[in-house]
Amino acid sequence: MSSIRNARKQIRFGHNGGELDVLANYLDSVTCIANLLPQKSDKFAIYKNAVELLYEVICDPLVSKQWRYACLDHLYKPLLNAERYACNESDRITLARLKIDMHVLVPHFL
Repeated sequence: MSSIRNARKQIRFGHNGGELDVLANYLDSVTCIANLLPQKSDKFAIYKNAVELLYEVICDPLVSKQWRYACLDHLYKPLLNAERYACNESDRITLARLKIDMHVLVPHFL
């Protein structure tokens, strides 16, 4: 679990920005953890947290542009999985709001 926390820090602040392995390993770890969870709501929460992390990085002008683009390129993976496990109207509304924010804010930061 601490390795995921470390990966989250590295991704969020753009440490090792040139290493896409950190991002790919983090997303693989998120998927492995989600697969171990029995309930759809728990899986949704895991993927939603990953989407929010990548979204924060994309919108942070203090993180290198290259790293923000890398996070944007990988955003679809947890987003699609979160959509798959959205099991109630509240989850779907949460994702819809994130998508609206992304469409509005992301072009201004990239």
